[in-house]
Amino acid sequence: MDEITLKLNTQHNYKNNVETNKFDSNKKLKELKEISNQFESIFINEILKQARQNKIKNGLFDSEAINTFNSMIDQKYSEILSKKTNFGISDALFNQFKAQVINEREK
Repeated sequence: MDEITLKLNTQHNYKNNVETNKFDSNKKLKELKEISNQFESIFINEILKQARQNKIKNGLFDSEAINTFNSMIDQKYSEILSKKTNFGISDALFNQFKAQVINEREK
């Protein structure tokens, strides 16, 4: 009787561990997607920053306040662009690291 109970408990614990690992890996996949989207936003922000630096300076309204405002608006634009437009950077990062999360699930 003890052997049967032990086997049932072992099978039950194994099933719970598998379900927990799937939940954890799904959570990690979701976090990976969010992080890859954030990276794409940072990348777009750098592109916008470089584009703004390459324009002709010494304008009438150039000041530190304008530069700060432009930096803030570029950051917001990059967040919006990364959500609304598919540049492929986020997808490439997600696909590259997704295998590692899935491999953890199988362990």
